Amino acid sequence: MPVIDGNHRAARALRDRHEFFAFVLGESETLELLRYSMGRSITDDYWQRMRHSKPHPNDIHQGEQ
Repeated sequence: MPVIDGNHRAARALRDRHEFFAFVLGESETLELLRYSMGRSITDDYWQRMRHSKPHPNDIHQGEQ
């Protein structure tokens, strides 16, 4: 699921070992926000390409760490 906003602040907080808060959006909420900000056709094209892409070998998968 993509991060909508603040990923640079979260990465900096992790790097500097500072506490931070995050709110995880569900798929439908994420799509709604993206469609509102980018438009339906661009969002739907992006979303389909993302769904069919392969994860990067360095990605952390749920349940790992």
